[in-house]
This record gives sequence, structure tokens and C-alpha cells, in this order.
Amino acid sequence: MTVNPYERRLKIEERTGVSRFGPSPRDPTGSGTPLAFPPIDNGLDYLVSVVDHLAPDEHGEKPGPRQLKYAVLHLQAAAEVLLKARLEQEHWSLVAEKVTDRRFSRAKFEKGDFTSIAPGEALRRIRDIAGFEISAAEEKSLDALTKTRNALQHYGLTETYESVEALAAKVLDFLIRFLYEALYPDVQALAAAGDDVLQDLEYISVGVNRMHTYITERLERIRPSLRGLEALTVQCPRCFHNTLVIEHNRASDPRVTPRCRFCHVEWLPFALAYEYSVMHNSGMGTGDFPTCSGCGSSRAVAREVIRVCDLPPTTEDEGPLPEFHSPGSVDFCFECAAPVTAPAPEG
Repeated sequence: MTVNPYERRLKIEERTGVSRFGPSPRDPTGSGTPLAFPPIDNGLDYLVSVVDHLAPDEHGEKPGPRQLKYAVLHLQAAAEVLLKARLEQEHWSLVAEKVTDRRFSRAKFEKGDFTSIAPGEALRRIRDIAGFEISAAEEKSLDALTKTRNALQHYGLTETYESVEALAAKVLDFLIRFLYEALYPDVQALAAAGDDVLQDLEYISVGVNRMHTYITERLERIRPSLRGLEALTVQCPRCFHNTLVIEHNRASDPRVTPRCRFCHVEWLPFALAYEYSVMHNSGMGTGDFPTCSGCGSSRAVAREVIRVCDLPPTTEDEGPLPEFHSPGSVDFCFECAAPVTAPAPEG
């Protein structure tokens, strides 16, 4: 079954009585439909919005800044709502930050009068209490989404369409698996959910497939430009593809600009070193940065960096990096684009 986006919007208008073009004939005043979104329906509605905001228009034009903004906000909202919906199925109190607070009660929970857990704690409880397996790559993508959303909400954010779509595709992959395995784990649960949920799931899946098709085609297009640069190419902390090249601006220019060939995001060397260390949990504290013997920099060095040349031959270039602390990793200086070597012994 393929869901036509226009037909789906008409169905939403029939269900809600509200048209995106104005009040529906069923509700001429536009004020007669109550706001009612149970948690899972709410999460699905956010995911449908993400697909809509990321889809090119009828002329093939990519979404603009406003669409990307709401794609990020709604994707984060969907992840949070759906994770907490599963915790609520386990026990309603698991959604609260302070379960042991004597002032917390079922009555307050039902009124929404409590402090909810943070996304990171929701992931921990899903894994440790509900027993749902979440891979390191999935957790990394969800954490990146939370940070992206927080930056957008509080500090402003500059992202490219490619970086947002790549991150969205990975998070949507996880959430679709989560929907089918944790919230609708069998045929009976799906049947009980009803046609509206099935159509939403199909619509979201079609949208994700479109994203993956675009991503695969783009990776194939840029692959030739990465040949010969394997020792200078690492995983991008924005789009999570192995397409970030630590390259010189020009042959005559000694300065280095780390630049992702997929999502076009550029980095300052010290910012990339910090982001790489944080994203990949290499355990570096503020005083642990090694000093590069080549250029003398310490703030642009990251530990346990896995370059494309360090990957096993069987690993797909566009796939996630293997677990860190592997024998193929090196301490790498993003300032001079070279592995860090130990200083020569004195004397």
C-alpha cells in the first residue's frame, strides 16, 4: 500500500475537521474540534510532520530554513513522546523525573503537573527497565538530535539540508523499529491500532525510503572525490557519514579546514577535535589533550580517531564506525592533518 500525501492530508482534515486551507465545512467556525492527541498518536503526527517538512516540493526544490527548523523540533518531540509512551506502558511513574517525591501522585501525573525525565534518562530507562535494546549508533544519533534541537531552541543553529536529512533518516530508522518492536510488537497490536495508525506508519516509511534513496545516490556521486584521501577522512559528527576530509584550503595555504563532502559543514580544527571527543566518548578531560609534536597544538587533537583507512575492508564507507578503542584508531591532530607522534626523547 502506497499512501498518497494529498489523500492523507484529506483524511486528516476529515478526522480533525480542520483544513490547512482554512476551516472545514464540517466545522465552519474552525473552533469546534477539541485538541486530543494520545501519546502514540501524538508521536506519529510529529513524524508525519517531519516527513512533510523534509520532502522536496512539487518542483523538486529542497526545504528552506523554516522547514528544516520544524523538522528538527518535531523529530525531537516525536522521539521523546514515543519513548515516554513505552515507559508509561511499563508503569506511569517511569515518566517522572523524581518518582520518590512524596508530592508526586497519579492524579498529578494525569494532569501533567510534574517534571518529566530528560531524553537521556528516558533512553536509559527504556534500555535498563523496559529491556529494549538500543545500539551505540542509535544512541549516538538520538543524542546528536537532542543537542541539535537544544542549540536550535536556545542559541540558534546553522545546519545544511543534507546534515538534517542524514540525521533524520537515522533517527527515523530507529523510531520505526521502536514503533514496530516496542509499541506495536505483533499483528494483534497493529490490528487494534486501526487504519489511521497503519496509514501513518506507511506514510512515514515511504518518506524514510525517499531519504535513503537520496542519501545513497549522493554518496555514490561523491565517492570518487574521496579516493586517495582515506588517511584524511573521518566520520562527520553532523551527518555521521565517513565523508569529513581534513584538507588544506589550497596547495599554497598551510591552514587546514575540515570539511564534510556530504553535508557541506565546515569546522574549525579545535571545534572538530572537541566535538569528535564528545560525540565518540573517548574519555578526554580538559587537561587530557595530548600535544601534537608536529605543530605544537593541543586543543586540536582528538584521541582514538578512526580514519577511513583504518576501517576493516568489509565495512561500507557510508556505514557507522565500529566501536572505539579499536586497534585501528590513532591520536589525530586536526590542525596539521596528521597522526600525533610522540616527541623525541631528550638527550
